[in-house]
Amino acid sequence: MGQGSSDPEAVSSGEDYQGVDNARAFPFTFSRGLTDSVDLQFAPTYYLQPLGSFSRVANYTLNLKWRFLGDGEKGLNLALRPQLIAPTGTTQQEYGLGNARWNYGLTFIASQFSENYELHFNAGYQRAPYNSAYTVGLSTDARRTDLYSVSIAPVLNLSSQWKVALDLGLNTNPNMPDPTLTRYGLVALLYYPMKDLDVAVSYQRNASSFDVAFGGSGPYVSRFQVGVTYRFD
Repeated sequence: MGQGSSDPEAVSSGEDYQGVDNARAFPFTFSRGLTDSVDLQFAPTYYLQPLGSFSRVANYTLNLKWRFLGDGEKGLNLALRPQLIAPTGTTQQEYGLGNARWNYGLTFIASQFSENYELHFNAGYQRAPYNSAYTVGLSTDARRTDLYSVSIAPVLNLSSQWKVALDLGLNTNPNMPDPTLTRYGLVALLYYPMKDLDVAVSYQRNASSFDVAFGGSGPYVSRFQVGVTYRFD
């Protein structure tokens, strides 16, 4: 489950499932360029699992990405991405599929593009309140509502059609009794079969240390993602 994407700037921890057992979901992102430097994105998520008496669609997310330096294709690029997430139902919050209050945040993005590689850096803040009258993911533990994240993702251009990406990051752990920070490691393979079509496959592990996140022994949470992007003229 997660926000799968073939955009290297989006190779990050993304949206986390807060429930028990496993989740299966189809996140959709619709993006439109408003100007040469401003993109608007609408991203709902369709859940197949867990099942319950609630809407299959949740986490309606609105992003506005403003690139204030660079052309998006070469050299250094800097951008800001404010985000707004609509409330889910209280039953969905109890199942761990989202928060039953408005969430919002801001992410700073720095990207360096060259012929053979790309380097992406993200630093973000999210205010994530929840309806305290209901549990989150069937847990009564207190939760942090100020969430921070930082990540760095080098991308190697293998050819005109293939890229491989590695992503390292730190996130605030929402669960108050647990350690404040979690670490994650992600590896992704990106394929560009034609000009307007991208396909990406990634595997991610979240853990208390980078050693466990990258295959060491210890408790962890994993996520497998497949992302497909098609650009309409």
